[in-house]
Amino acid sequence: MFANEMWLLLLTVGPIVLAGFLAFALLTRRRKSPAEQHKQDAATRKLYR
Repeated sequence: MFANEMWLLLLTVGPIVLAGFLAFALLTRRRKSPAEQHKQDAATRKLYR
């Protein structure tokens, strides 16, 4: 009986924990400032020339 309860726990809590980690990663990722974005775009254009 313990094995069934363990699977139930894994199948319910697992996706919730995974969704929590994904939400945390998306909310805490760093965005580039306009100056950094401009510098990156200039470097990319230079690379493709």
